[in-house]
Amino acid sequence: MTRDEQERLARSRFAMLSAMRAAGVLTMLLGMWIWWGDVVRRGGHMPIGFTLFVIGFAGSLIVPQILAGRWRTPPRR
Repeated sequence: MTRDEQERLARSRFAMLSAMRAAGVLTMLLGMWIWWGDVVRRGGHMPIGFTLFVIGFAGSLIVPQILAGRWRTPPRR
């Protein structure tokens, strides 16, 4: 793999990790809005909001760490 290909791969992986984190944070905010706001029903809707919050949390913190570990050079065992 040439140096240019390595840089392109690193940039695309960084963009993917950043997008995953941003999408996770937005999902967490949507979950909080549904949980505490009057979006779905008056007084909030805990089951839907909490579920979205947990999915967003995993998407913003856990999944990027797993991907970064898989992409690490040299691979960690």
